[in-house]
Amino acid sequence: MDTFKFFYDNLWRQYTITATSEHENFPIEKTQHRDFNKQCRSQHGAGSGWGNFTIASAVNDRLDFEDNGTTTRVASLTPGDYTADELAAHIETQMEASGTADTFTVVYLELSNKFKITDDAGTFELLWNSGANKTRSIADTIGFDDSADDTGASNYTADELRIHSEERHTTDLLVSTDINAMIIRGHNFQSTATVEAIFSTDAWTTIAEAIAFTIQDKILVLQWDTPKEYRYVGYRIKDVDNPYLYVAVGVPYVGGQFQPDISFTSDGDVNRIDPSIIQASEFGQESSIQLDHFDVLSYSFYVNSLAQKDLFDAVFDEVGYSKSLFVCEDPDLPLSTTRYVAINGWRWTPIKRSIPLWTLSIEFREQR
Repeated sequence: MDTFKFFYDNLWRQYTITATSEHENFPIEKTQHRDFNKQCRSQHGAGSGWGNFTIASAVNDRLDFEDNGTTTRVASLTPGDYTADELAAHIETQMEASGTADTFTVVYLELSNKFKITDDAGTFELLWNSGANKTRSIADTIGFDDSADDTGASNYTADELRIHSEERHTTDLLVSTDINAMIIRGHNFQSTATVEAIFSTDAWTTIAEAIAFTIQDKILVLQWDTPKEYRYVGYRIKDVDNPYLYVAVGVPYVGGQFQPDISFTSDGDVNRIDPSIIQASEFGQESSIQLDHFDVLSYSFYVNSLAQKDLFDAVFDEVGYSKSLFVCEDPDLPLSTTRYVAINGWRWTPIKRSIPLWTLSIEFREQR
């Protein structure tokens, strides 16, 4: 194996990061710690206002309705980011500002996480399908099925729960910087979620590039041998009906890579560890405490250049035994061979002292 990669200089931990929404007990700063089980979470729960809803011009900024069965009205929504409660209040305000004489009540129901729209004057219609602004309707954003209008009632509750329209976690690297990998370890995304690495050149006025991750359990991985070069970097998450009612992120990685020269080789083995505790009572009855299994990875690298030795040592100087890093055993199969690990052992052994030739033995412990 000669294509092993180290992802160790995590820029995500070095700069200020922001989130469109975050729970006060699970803030975005938790993603800068090494423990991926201590996640940040999007805003949720009674009294929080709930998660982030983004209204974009000509995308989801209109609501067509009839207030008396004959007069069509249009609620024009102001682009921006809102909590669920703020968006409900804004829809209510804009419906009443449309020229209608009716009074509306729009709420976000905390028990079902659905939007509900009521005309306090009586029966009205929501023109999700027949409205002139169907192509820029807010229907899907707030969970209403736009295959047909809602008619014949004085109130309508959304068909689907919505916890957000999207969440964004972003950072400013201060200068344009080479990015070879973006990784997320630890998440609660559904398989139907859309999660993207996003990049900007203008402080997020626009998104210059968005690249989707393949969604899988435990770890999401994007790698590029030709680096992306950006100052503004982040993640965009769309998991609008997540049953947990929030999205959670453990440890992200944003940064470069160290890949030993192709003239060097590495080979390794994996030791599967089960730390579960098995104990017997004084009468011989066994019981156990089940703990997560993890791998211990052992590799030997043969290094015949002082320059390469310095690059290896830069990895250890950055993380030592107290920090964690990502390693990829086979960059052709990054989804299945990228691991989040800590260094257990690091040993240089000179092979011949008269020439620069060493064996580097590294032991990694998979983080759990």
